[in-house]
Amino acid sequence: MTPTVSQDASAPRPALQSWRTTTAVRVFALALATGTTLSGGAFVESIPIVVVLALAAAVTSLLEWMTRNKPLHWHAVAEAVAVTILLVATRSTDDLGAYLAVPSISAGVRYGLVTATNVTMVSLLAAAATVAAEPSSAALGRMGQAVPWLAIGLGVGLLAGLQSRATRTMAARQAPYATAHQLMERIHRLASSGSLGLDSSALAAELDAAMRRATGCARSTVFVVEPDDSLRPLNGGDDVERMAAEIALLESERTPGAAVVPLRGSQQVLGHCVLVGVPRWTPELDELALQVADEFALRLDTAVLFDDIRALATSEERNRIAREMHDGVAQEIVGLGYIVDEIESMSDHDQTRALASELREEITRLVSEIRFSIFDLRHQVTDGRLSSPLADYAREVSHATGLRVHLSLAESGPPLPPRTATEVLRVAQEAIGNVRKHARAENLWVTLDSDGSTLRLEVADDGVGNAGPREHHWGLQTMRERAATVGAQLAVTPRHDGGTVVSLRSPKAAPPEGDTAHGHHRAIG
Repeated sequence: MTPTVSQDASAPRPALQSWRTTTAVRVFALALATGTTLSGGAFVESIPIVVVLALAAAVTSLLEWMTRNKPLHWHAVAEAVAVTILLVATRSTDDLGAYLAVPSISAGVRYGLVTATNVTMVSLLAAAATVAAEPSSAALGRMGQAVPWLAIGLGVGLLAGLQSRATRTMAARQAPYATAHQLMERIHRLASSGSLGLDSSALAAELDAAMRRATGCARSTVFVVEPDDSLRPLNGGDDVERMAAEIALLESERTPGAAVVPLRGSQQVLGHCVLVGVPRWTPELDELALQVADEFALRLDTAVLFDDIRALATSEERNRIAREMHDGVAQEIVGLGYIVDEIESMSDHDQTRALASELREEITRLVSEIRFSIFDLRHQVTDGRLSSPLADYAREVSHATGLRVHLSLAESGPPLPPRTATEVLRVAQEAIGNVRKHARAENLWVTLDSDGSTLRLEVADDGVGNAGPREHHWGLQTMRERAATVGAQLAVTPRHDGGTVVSLRSPKAAPPEGDTAHGHHRAIG
C-alpha cells in the first residue's frame, strides 16, 4: 500500500525557479522593446502593439504558472505563433523585434533544447506564412529583420536548455527525498501535537467498535492487503482464517449474518472489514458501514506504513547499538582484563594478586552481561510467532548460566501484530534477564499461550523472591510501559513455592490449556 502525494503539494523548486526566469525574460524584453520605440520616436504609434505584447506576456506567464508541474508545451507554441504574426503583420519588427526571441528563450528554460528548436521553427513558419500573405519587398524586409532576433532567441534558448537540463536532472534525483522529507515533517508535526494515532492495532479496535455501533454486528475482523496481495489481520480470534474466506465468496454464498465492507483508497482497495452476527443486512446499513470504513481507511493505511517504518528504524538502531557495544565498550573491557591478568602474573604481593583476581572475575561478569545485552538487541521477531525466538533465548540463557529452563509454548491462530510480538518478546527478555542476574534460581519456567488475539505470558523462577522496584533500576517500569503499549497488563507476584512470577495478559483471558494448537512443553538444561 503506497501513499500518493498530489503534485501541487510537492511542487519541485526548479519549476518555480524556471517560471521566475521566464517571467523576468518577458519583462526584460518588453522593457527593451519599449526603450527602442522611445529612442526611435515612434512610441505613440507603437503603444497598442506594446499593450498587446504585455497582455500576451501576462497570459502566457499565468498559463505557465498554472501548468508549472505538467509537461505541457502548447502555450509556448501559441505564444510563438501569436507574437510572430503580430509583429510581422503590423510591421513592428524594427522597433519591437526583440520580443521575437522571448518564446524560444522561455522554451529553452522550461523544456530544454528540443522544444527551443521546435518553437523557433514554428516562429519562422509563422513569419513566412505572414509574409506570403502579402508578397512584397517590404514584407521580405520585415522577414529579414525578424530572422536575427529568432536566431538570437534560438542561441540563448539552447544555452538555457543545457543549463536547465542539469537542474532538472538534479531535481529528479532529489524529488523522492524531497517528498519523503515533506511527509515526515507533516507526520512529525501531527505526532508532536498528539493528534495523530499511528497504531494499527488500536485503530483496528476503534474500527471494530465503530462498526458494532453502526451496524449492530457481534464483532468484526479487519484485514489489510499486503504488497503481495495477501491478507493480514489486524485483530480477530482463532477463526480468522474462516473470516478471511468470507472475502472471496459471493454475497449469496457467505455465512448468514456475515458481511464484507471494503476499506477503499483513492485508487485501490486497501483492506476489508469482515462483520459477523449482523441481525439484518439492508442497503441503508451497507451505506452506513461504507461511511464508517471510509473514515478509517486512510488512517489504517497510514498506520500500517508507519508500523513498517518504525520497525525498520527500531531494528536498525538496535543493530547499530549492538555493533557499537561489541566493537567499542566490549573490546575495551576485554583489554582491561588483559591488563589485570598482567598485574596478577607480575605482582609478588598476595593481596594485590587477590584483588586482581576479584577484578578479573568482575570484568568477566561485565563482558558476559554485555554479550547478553548484544544478544538481546539483535534478537528479533520475524514472523509474528514468539515460540521460536523465546526458545532460542531460553536456550542461550540455559547454556550460559546452567539455569534449568522449562518451556510451555502454545500458539494458534494468526500471527500476532509485529509490534505486539516485539513488545512481548522484550518483556520476556527483561523478566528472564532479571532471573539470571538477581534471583539466584535453579529453575526458570516460561509459559506462552496465544491464539493470535489474546495471550498470556508467564516467567517464573524458584529464586530468592522479593522482586520489586529498586532505586536507579528501571526494569519493572520498562516492562509495565511495554505491556501498556500493547494494551496488556503486567503483574509481579510471589511464587507459591518460593521465587517470583512475572505475568503479562491481554485484556481478555487466553484459552485454557489444551484448547490451543501447536503447543509443546519441554525442559532445557
